[in-house]
Amino acid sequence: MHNADAFFEVFESARVKGGGAAIQTLQVGQPLEFSQVSACFHFIEGAPCRLHISGYRQGLFLQTGDLVVLPHGGSHKLEYTGDGAAEAKVTTCDFRLEGPAGKLLVSALPALLHVTGAGQPSASFPDSPREWLSVTLAAIRKEADRPSLGSVVMLSRLIDLLFVWSLRHWLMTSSPEATSLARALDDSVLSHALVLLHAQPARNWSVDGLASELNQSRSNLSQRFVETLGEPPMRYLTRWRMQLAAEMLVSSKLRISLVAERVGYGSEPAFSRAFKRQFGTTPTDYRIAKTGRNSKQLVGSGRLK
Repeated sequence: MHNADAFFEVFESARVKGGGAAIQTLQVGQPLEFSQVSACFHFIEGAPCRLHISGYRQGLFLQTGDLVVLPHGGSHKLEYTGDGAAEAKVTTCDFRLEGPAGKLLVSALPALLHVTGAGQPSASFPDSPREWLSVTLAAIRKEADRPSLGSVVMLSRLIDLLFVWSLRHWLMTSSPEATSLARALDDSVLSHALVLLHAQPARNWSVDGLASELNQSRSNLSQRFVETLGEPPMRYLTRWRMQLAAEMLVSSKLRISLVAERVGYGSEPAFSRAFKRQFGTTPTDYRIAKTGRNSKQLVGSGRLK
């Protein structure tokens, strides 16, 4: 199994919720401006254009067949750079990441993923970007142009598929030094560690216990985490637990004590302190702000087993 497979095990719960799709024409002197906060894709056909976004002083040149993914969303602009003889057609898809791993996933990704459609298959990535994108985008455009029974679901699934494919392309073609996540996934020890922590968040983990599972020394494992992911193992685990807890507070009616238990805390006060450090508010206030539910609407005895 390629180490990158660990990525999809670790972030399986980061569900991709596809939104709408739109097809627009880009012409001379008529840029397309996007003020949206949500994440999105842009697929370019026809004449070339330039993407203007924070962090790219000269903009990013895009040509026909290119796909650009903006996982963090944000305002940006597409500007026509052709010779005027042809239009540029832009297919845009909105999406958002849901589930407990969504924020962790977004934080691990760069502001922009660029898939060059003119690229050729390689040993590391045998799929042809041009062929794959052409087929997938054609299906998206068909559902957007001629909606029928089930089109909303179809669009969401297609956008989900496109996002996963884009991530796979990025992981398998970018330099391992590009991001901390890419480096971690290229490390067989760290990729295994992430799978274990994500699969068993309620387990009474310690650095020694995790190191033993991986046949590593405590010092070597801690050093790998800090050098690659920028934080020690238990701090990473705490962030993951808090994301899981936040999801449960919103999506379930479990009492706080039961949520705490399910993410590895035997003490509700200790859990509440950790949650407040992560989100700046208590679990109770977080739940009320997100759902409006109060304690009378919750279930569970509140007693830890």
